[in-house]
Amino acid sequence: MREEEVRKKVKILKRFYLDVIYFGIVNSILILIWLTFDRTGTFWPKYVIVVWGVALIFRAYRMGVIPFMFHRVSFLSQDWEDKKVREIIRHRDIHRKTPSHKDKKEK
Repeated sequence: MREEEVRKKVKILKRFYLDVIYFGIVNSILILIWLTFDRTGTFWPKYVIVVWGVALIFRAYRMGVIPFMFHRVSFLSQDWEDKKVREIIRHRDIHRKTPSHKDKKEK
């Protein structure tokens, strides 16, 4: 990949991160407005939060940001899956080799 392409991708990623910051700021302001003027009514900022949040999630998925973020969550990584498979197989093999309580009584 050429440096120009990488720079373009970094700029797109930077724009996405700025959009996430704007999401937080704007929705915080909307919540403050709701708390100040309309606390007894319906929590109307939820509509903005949900629609904008879903749009950001889809955008992050399309950009490949979500897998990048989720690799930090250990049970979502491929390494975790491989390690867990080896652990379960090892545990199963140990229990197969160990004579059961019933086998000891028969001897």
